[in-house]
Amino acid sequence: MLSKFTIAGIITATVFTISTLNAIGQESDPLTLSLEVSAEYDNNITVDALDLTSQQGDGAILFDGMIGYALINSDDSSLKVDYNFSQSLHSEQTEFDLQTHGATVEATTKLLDIDLGIAYSFYDISLGNEDFLQMHIIRPYITMLLSQKILLIGSYEYLLQNFQQPLLLIRDSIRHSADVKTYFILGYGRTINLGYKLSRSDAMAAHLDYWGHKISLGFKLPIAAINKLKFTTRYRYNQKNYSNINPVIGDRRKDKRHSIQAAFETPVMDQFTVMLQYEYTDSTSNLQSLNYSNHLISFKIGWEL
Repeated sequence: MLSKFTIAGIITATVFTISTLNAIGQESDPLTLSLEVSAEYDNNITVDALDLTSQQGDGAILFDGMIGYALINSDDSSLKVDYNFSQSLHSEQTEFDLQTHGATVEATTKLLDIDLGIAYSFYDISLGNEDFLQMHIIRPYITMLLSQKILLIGSYEYLLQNFQQPLLLIRDSIRHSADVKTYFILGYGRTINLGYKLSRSDAMAAHLDYWGHKISLGFKLPIAAINKLKFTTRYRYNQKNYSNINPVIGDRRKDKRHSIQAAFETPVMDQFTVMLQYEYTDSTSNLQSLNYSNHLISFKIGWEL
């Protein structure tokens, strides 16, 4: 269990480390660094990859860090690599502590007025201090301006999931996804984004195969009354239609999820930001254990070079 003094010490040490890296990294133009520490309370901890809901709430401290380097960075092309790390530390429910190591290689080039890119990522994830999941992701994408105020991003994603525990191997899967997102640039820092994603997942166990649909709508709005304060909100709808009979319910599983997120963010000092965020999730399914609601509130301090 994390005491108040332990939490305070962790946050103080993180802020000191951020300040030191800031002084070191200012001369390294190709180098990117970011660190974030956050405190959150989740009233119903869930693990989506396992279709698991705890029906229990808990507080946690989270750490996220990323270091990247641009090997090529010209007007027409780029090649960069990065490594990221994240760790959650729960106060009571330590079996839900997540640790993630990730590495990404990304290349981009310009063709006329179109930006083309491709990224490969590898993630190694542990859950409750035990090996849990490895993921390989390949994502080619295209970005173009349809007009001075409309930006379009389209992508394909290949996801390979390999679970690391024998009882979970039936969840090993390959997922293909097509995604399109449109950003409407309204001026004065205001944007609206609208997206749709279609996925097809093929798992080792036939009853876990599904078609997925995701719709998202987001807004970003500066608060004129308070200098540099930004308000962002996002709505997401997720639906999964499973292809085969689930042995637990004797029917094809159907999942639906609505989530609403709202956040206030503002810069503090040089290169620091603070954010207060709330998210509500409502999940319904004919698999009874996935009928739940969830409230998540978090406070974040971030730094970026």
